[in-house]
Parts: sequence; structure tokens; C-alpha cells
Amino acid sequence: MKNKIREKIIASVLLSAFMVTNSVTATFAMEDYGYGAGRPAIRSGASQVGISSDVTIPNAGSVVNLSLRDADITQVLRMFADQAGMNIIFTEGVEGNVTMDLVNIPLKDALDLVVKTQKLYYDIKANTLVISTAESAMNMADRSKTMTVIPVKYVNALALSHFLNKSVFSPKGKGATRPGMSGGFIAATNPATNDLIITGTAQDVAIARSIVEQFDRKPSITTFKVNHTTPAEMATALCTSLFPSMSIVTDEEGSSSGGAAGIVTGFASDEGGGDSSSSDSSSGGSSGSGSSISVGGAKLACALSSIQKTEESDSEEGDTYSLESLPLLNMSVSYFPTQGTIQVVGGSESQLDMIREYIAMNDKKTPQAYLEVQIVELNESGSKTFDNQWQFLSKNFSFNAGGTNGFQTNKMYPIFWAGHGYTLVDPSSFDEETGRYTPIGYVRKWGSSPQLMYAVKYLVENKKGRVLANPRVLLTSGQKSVIDLTSDYVSKVTTQYLDAGSSSGSAQVQKDYEISDDNGIKVEITPFISPDGYVTLDVKPKYATIASTVTDSTTGDIAATLLQRRDLDLKGVRIKDGETLVIGGMIREAETKNVSKIPFLGDIPVVGMFFRSTTTNKTKEEMVIMLTPQIVVDTEDAVAEDVAL
Repeated sequence: MKNKIREKIIASVLLSAFMVTNSVTATFAMEDYGYGAGRPAIRSGASQVGISSDVTIPNAGSVVNLSLRDADITQVLRMFADQAGMNIIFTEGVEGNVTMDLVNIPLKDALDLVVKTQKLYYDIKANTLVISTAESAMNMADRSKTMTVIPVKYVNALALSHFLNKSVFSPKGKGATRPGMSGGFIAATNPATNDLIITGTAQDVAIARSIVEQFDRKPSITTFKVNHTTPAEMATALCTSLFPSMSIVTDEEGSSSGGAAGIVTGFASDEGGGDSSSSDSSSGGSSGSGSSISVGGAKLACALSSIQKTEESDSEEGDTYSLESLPLLNMSVSYFPTQGTIQVVGGSESQLDMIREYIAMNDKKTPQAYLEVQIVELNESGSKTFDNQWQFLSKNFSFNAGGTNGFQTNKMYPIFWAGHGYTLVDPSSFDEETGRYTPIGYVRKWGSSPQLMYAVKYLVENKKGRVLANPRVLLTSGQKSVIDLTSDYVSKVTTQYLDAGSSSGSAQVQKDYEISDDNGIKVEITPFISPDGYVTLDVKPKYATIASTVTDSTTGDIAATLLQRRDLDLKGVRIKDGETLVIGGMIREAETKNVSKIPFLGDIPVVGMFFRSTTTNKTKEEMVIMLTPQIVVDTEDAVAEDVAL
């Protein structure tokens, strides 16, 4: 017997140790997944607002002990009225049987249980318990309604009335099953004074007042200072990144407002941006026609709200009705570009803490780098000309040979088969006084002794050019910078002849000049400055020069301008701080050689060089880009690093 008791004790101890060990292990496991001591704290301080009637009966705390089977409901309610010391009246339609076993139940709770299970309604009038059906209760409540005005200070009265009508005093008689309460839409508003109008019983007014006291609170206004980022960027990040699950309603003008199904929501006062339904007041007058003066330049970034509708159904009747959240503005985010601040109206303490932490983590100094850019273009061109020219003049035969004319007879001393010559005149130079044209030469036979002449031309020409652009700019990480060293030029000229309409009949000439501005150097640079001392660049240099122009043969105007371009698009070029990146190899070379010679004679070896003309042209162009970044370190950052070391 003692051994069995000992075995049981040992088994109990082992079982207890096993349970404790597993509990501790499970606790640590829960902490690893965010359920332990390190998990976010749940918001506390929940408040309750009663939406039931405060109808009281005498002897409500007296104890009821009943055990009945298929008892008439009217007889059961008579016993409750007798225990309360009250009279009782039944309206038409109150009937049915009830089975119950109640032990030590307060009279008030017993009465509520019986009435609700039988779908009945009760009220107290002149120490009389009035028992009726839901339909009869609605008729009775309608006859006892009064109109009460409840002032609302801070929130929108229309939002409160919408919430009361849809979720508290629900339609289809749902509210009428509660003692002293009405069913249907009983709440309205006065927009001029932001008052809530309740058309209902005294119990309806009491519930409405408790709702107003709970939610009509002055919204908090919190201002955050941003130092290194723009308020617009930070406000946009707060709206889109920090609270992505909340609805963001934006109008066509770019401002935001909260709302649902056309309901005007938000704060009623103008403090902190005013009603979210008014884009003019929320934006501080910054958007509009521009005729008004804006002081401070406040702009609404977004209005956040959590508005949802929950569908519920009556399982017995099959009816479906909706419960809606209170359509009030949760929070609005505005920013002031001229002051460098962000203003948050509303929001819970947890949300404000999240905003504060987000700004502290992301409002950092943007790294900068000092970039020296050198763009060098080298132009080199040269030509070599060797030209031989022969000329022979005689009485019967003459010729010119060499150069670019080949072999041809002399124009002034051609071969004469007959005749003695003639005078050459300019057909455009007629002299009206003499009636003759101006002579320009005389074609005749060579009258002297035969002559053979030889001329040689040897020319070497070299040209060198150098174009240097050396801009120095301060770059911000992630921001595109543009270096524009271009010039304007006339790319096209259009000539139009207009009828003057004058007596002289002369036409007016109108010239339209098309101006372009891409002649020169333009560099687009987007840097990313990493903390490890490297600068990554997206470089897009563009270099254009005028190659040639096309002119109109009729007017002599510029018909088109042709450009020679050298463009690069480099992505992710990584350079260490202080080092130089050289982008070269952009070379363009051209070489042409022209040879003209006298037939047969120019082909003779050695001697033929005197009967040939040679012209050689060479051009060479090269562009070199050198980038040298130097990361800028602020004095405060340098001191902080020294202290850390």
C-alpha cells in the first residue's frame, strides 16, 4: 500500500515538472514570435458607453426563483408585476407560453430575459408595467417623441447623426425592442450651428447625449519639425508608407479628405485645417485661382479614415441590416513648406509615436559630393597637296594639262581650223550709251613662238583644336543634376512673300527663324553616395556640333542644319572618393586621297609623278570625359566620428 502511494507521488511530481518545463519553453517560443515580453503593448483604457434604456422598476434587486413548464406568458409577467408592486397592462397581441427554471435571479434581469425571449417590449407609465409587441411599442414611442437640440463642439454633427441612425437607432424596429428607445432614423443636424437634433423619447435623448459626450472631443494638434528633407516628401511618405491600410481619399486638386458614401466627415472646427470636406480651407488657400494671399502656405497631404460597414442578419426573420462605424476623420496630415513643419490633426498616441519615430529615422542628412567634370575634345586635321600643271602654246595647237582639269585645250588659244578669232563679251554688261557689251577677252591664234610651261604646287597643312569644359558642381545623393553648356543657333530660315497691297505693287518679305539650343555640351548626372566611401553615378553626356548647313538654292536661306552628335548613357559607374574616372576612346578618324593625272603620261613609272596631282586629307577627333568626385563631410559628422573613435 505504501509503495503504491509512493509511486503516485513520484508520478505526480514528474507530471508537474513536465508541465512546468513545457510551459516555460512555450513562453520563450511565444516571445520569439512576438508574443512575449517584447511584443507591442495593447492599447488600454477602453471606455464603455451604454446604449440601453435606464428604465427602472421597484424592487429590481429582489430575487426570483421560478420553475415553470408551458406557462402562459401573461401570468408569468403578472407575477413579476406583483413582486415589483406595480400595475400591469397588456396590449393586443401579447400571447404565448414560456418554460423557465430561474434560481436566484434579480427581478430586473428576469423580466428582461422573459421579454427578450418572447420578442416583447415593456415600459413603465404611472407605476404601471406596459407590456406590448414590437409593433405596438413603435406606435407608442412615436406618440411620446419630443425634439431636443444637442450642441456639438468639435466633431461633425452630420457624422454623429449618421452613426446614431444606422448603428444605434437601427431601422426596421430594431431599436424599439429596447425599453424606452425608438427605432428608425431619429437624428438630424443643423449645419448652420453644427447642432444635433434628436426626435425621440427621453431615453433616446439620454443615449444621444452619452454618445456626444464620448466622441465630441477637441482633436489634438501635433507639429513635427523636419530639418533635412522637404515637408512635402515627408508628409507623402507618412500617408503612403506608414499608414497603408487606412483609406486615403484624394480629390481632383490633389488635396485629400476622408469620407464615405457622400457623408461629410471630419472635424467641425477650423482649428488644425478645418473640415476635411473643404479642400480650400484644408490647403490653407494654396490651391485655387491664385488671387488670394496665402500666409504660411499650408497644404493638406492626406486625410486618413477607417470607415467600414458590417452586414448583420436576423436569423429568424431573415432581415439584413448594416452596422456602420462612426464616420469621423481619424487623422489628417498637413505640411508647411515655408516653415519646414508637418502638422497632424487627430490620431491616437500610438499613431503619433509611430510618426515621431518614422520622422526621426528618415529625416537624415542627404549625402553630398563635390564633382569635378572635365570634358576635353581634341581636333586634328591635315592635308598634303602635290599638283603638277603643264601648258603648251603654239600657232596651230595649244593645251593645258594637270591639276584637277586633266587634259584640255586652252580656251583663249584654241585650235583654229579657219578664221582669225573673235572678241568675248559679258552678256550681262550692256552699255546703253555705246550700245555695246563690255569685252572680257579676245580668242585668237597664238602669234609668238611655241612655248612649253610647267608649274608645280606642293602644300602641307596641319590644324589642331582643343575644346575644354571644366564645370564643378555639388551633387546630392539620389537627385539628378544637369550641366548645360549649350548655345543657341539658327537651324532653319523660312521666307514668305506677302502681298503689300500698296500702289507700288512691291511685295513684303517675312522671314521666320527657327532657333535650336542643343549646340554644345550637356551632361546629366544622378549620383548615389554610399557610406563606404564610393560614389555610383548615372552619367549621360551629350555633345553636339554643327556639321554642315543646307541652303535653299533660290533664296540662299538655311533650309536645314545638320549636327554631329556624341552621346553616352552610362549606368552605375562606381568611383571611389577622390579618384578620377576617365571615359575615353571616343575617336573618329577620316582619311581621303584624291589622284588626278594626264592619261598615259601619268602612268609612266618615275616620270609619271610629274604628270599626276595628289591631294591627301586626314581628320581626327577625340573626346575624353574625366569625373572626380569628393564626398562632402559635414563638420558635425566629422566631430561625431572622432568622438566615436
